[in-house]
Amino acid sequence: MQSRIPLPTDNIYKFYALLGLLILLTTAIMFFTRHIHYNSMAFDRYIPMEILKAKKTLNKDEAHELLVFEERAKMDKSDEDVELGIYAFFFLTLGVGFTAYGFGYWHTKIQPKQDRLLDLQIQKLEKEIKASNRPLGCIRR
Repeated sequence: MQSRIPLPTDNIYKFYALLGLLILLTTAIMFFTRHIHYNSMAFDRYIPMEILKAKKTLNKDEAHELLVFEERAKMDKSDEDVELGIYAFFFLTLGVGFTAYGFGYWHTKIQPKQDRLLDLQIQKLEKEIKASNRPLGCIRR
């Protein structure tokens, strides 16, 4: 089965650079997706909590329910901080590191050699063109 997306496998630095960009893109998507998820959970808790807080007296079950809502809010906030911190620190650092390493070495090690090779190929072709443009009388047999 052939992939429809061509991957740059001609050098490892290009692969690292694009892998880093993919990690950065995935991290951004996951960060915002999880942030939206945690906000949704908070909004789902907000109205029932406020209704219970607005009551002057709570029976035993309502007081327990309010306590559960408040504890769940604390746990979700803690989970959100840890999870989004992991996304922000670990994966963001990993993505930036791969991208910087890949593009840096590609730019400083590979690209100058490719530029030099291209210059030499151009010089060779220019010499061949000059040689082929000689008048017919100059051709030796």
